[in-house]
Amino acid sequence: QLGFFGAGMTAIYRAPIAQVADAEIKSAKVKAAELAPGDDARPILISSVEFDAEDPDLAQLARSVVTIRPNFSYTVADIKADVQRIYNTGYFKAIEPESTDTRDGVSLKFKLVANPTVRAVVLRGSSQLPVTVVQGVMKPQIGKVLNSNAVVAAAREMTQWYEAKKIGHEFVNVQITPDGILEMDVVEPQIGQVEVRFIDRKTREPCEGNTRREYIFRHLKNIKPGATLSGRMSDDITDLTNTSGLENVNVQFSPRSHAVDGSPVMDAIVNVTEKQKAGFSGGGGISAKGLQEGGMSALVANADYYRRNLFGKCQNLTARVELSPSPGGGKPDVDVKVSHTDPWIGDSHRTSRRVFLDSDSTSLEAIHAKAEPSEDDDDADDVAAAGDGPKALYVRKVISGVEYRRPLAASWTGTLSATYQRAYTHDDLKQTCLHDAYNSPLTHSGLAHDTTFNVLSRFVYEGRGKDEALLVLTAEQAVPVTADMLWFNRVVVRARRKFTAMGATLEVAAKGGNIIGDLPPYEAFQIGGANSVRGYPEGGVGTGRKFIVGSAELSVPLAPDQFDGYVFFDIGSDLKSGSQVLGDPALARGKPGQGYGYGAGIAMHTPVGPIRFEYAFSEKGAGRMHCGLARSF
Repeated sequence: QLGFFGAGMTAIYRAPIAQVADAEIKSAKVKAAELAPGDDARPILISSVEFDAEDPDLAQLARSVVTIRPNFSYTVADIKADVQRIYNTGYFKAIEPESTDTRDGVSLKFKLVANPTVRAVVLRGSSQLPVTVVQGVMKPQIGKVLNSNAVVAAAREMTQWYEAKKIGHEFVNVQITPDGILEMDVVEPQIGQVEVRFIDRKTREPCEGNTRREYIFRHLKNIKPGATLSGRMSDDITDLTNTSGLENVNVQFSPRSHAVDGSPVMDAIVNVTEKQKAGFSGGGGISAKGLQEGGMSALVANADYYRRNLFGKCQNLTARVELSPSPGGGKPDVDVKVSHTDPWIGDSHRTSRRVFLDSDSTSLEAIHAKAEPSEDDDDADDVAAAGDGPKALYVRKVISGVEYRRPLAASWTGTLSATYQRAYTHDDLKQTCLHDAYNSPLTHSGLAHDTTFNVLSRFVYEGRGKDEALLVLTAEQAVPVTADMLWFNRVVVRARRKFTAMGATLEVAAKGGNIIGDLPPYEAFQIGGANSVRGYPEGGVGTGRKFIVGSAELSVPLAPDQFDGYVFFDIGSDLKSGSQVLGDPALARGKPGQGYGYGAGIAMHTPVGPIRFEYAFSEKGAGRMHCGLARSF
């Protein structure tokens, strides 16, 4: 086996392969000097040049590299240079020039002793290098006369593999035995004892920690007793910091004075700084959802409580209360979100779990708002007469459930969740409302609320790099556990791909879905708006059981890392499924069911994400301004 050692986790290659013939070449140089002692620069007339080797091919190889020719004068320095040239071929372990005085000058003979034929390769000291890599670089040497140059090149290829894996290493001996066994000895540093030390976040002094040590050690796959010192340890530190919610993690090494089994040993101390254990926070601002709905509902104030590292198991508890003004006046809307998260439940698949309770109110304006067609609207005649209904309608959902998530293959993650949901519809005065202004029902059950028990599975592919890609596959099944619960199946697919060239970025995206079963109108697909077909209001294209939307956007930087400018084109359709929604709210409002939009915009980069300002035109030529945070397509 083969291993390496390198300072600072960087692989350093030092190849003493010249030891294979080091003694012999020194002897050859000495004998070359004896040809004419005292003056290397005195010319000597060479009458003949001969090569004495067991293998004629090797003799011919030596002949091809020397520069000395018969009947010319050369110095001892020239002969030494030719000895070096022969040695540099890599095939010889001993080169002995002999001289004989003749009537015509000096007869020069090179006595050549070739390296042994390589019968086998023995690699000692490594626990990391795969056998396939060793076989790939050393197999061409088996059964041939040892070429030290080829061995150096092979060792460098193995070193490149180690450097790519960030594994420290050092060759300490390379030699070949008389019977043809090529022996390569290397050492690699080993980790000895591993200790966890907690550091106070204020005083920076050692202290007692709250995290149980076994929940730290389970992240240290490369920092453990007996492991090889390598750059992969940084992956452990990153994983521990991000997953366990710690403030800072670093590792100190202390070398031992004595090696173990020929390898240096370094004890490790993992310094852990924990975040604040618990606390309250509050704030306010403008919500992304409120920006889409418009009005005062965009304003939001929130109060948060967090509790980190519950029971010393790196679990987190968060609670949030959000308040936003009620569009109809009176009491503000109050939403509550409580979540308990375990970033790793301890299985071999790195599964996380989240148990949550959410309440949220959402405007139904995109589906159930009164239509107000203008005189030049071609669809004005298609709009039904509205009665004296509520000014605004909302659906309030209370959802509780559990969600499991885990990585699958490369760039893939999977999610499985089970939720219980109760949905209430009300007007702007918080009064229960079962019908809109067109007397269309708001709930599927006809009662004040709908109840569902949903099982959801989602698979996400995220491709990183120059051309980013995203694919999201979601399937949701509502199971009627009791007779009053709804039954439906919903499938949604989203895909997005970015192409970058010459400083410009082209993003193409598409999404589509289908719902089968009991469909409350508030769960129908809404087509049109900032996150769908721009140039239309929210839900302005249609409301359906099915939908498909495509988008293309070409952007260029106007000011690097500050502003981007872009043009776009969107198109969408309800696939003629609007009439399959309970009450057919799209028909009553004269929605076309399909349409496209185009326009241009500017994105301003901020710490909270890009803020987008867009102006778009529908296919009818009507213009509309859109603004908001990063587009959620």
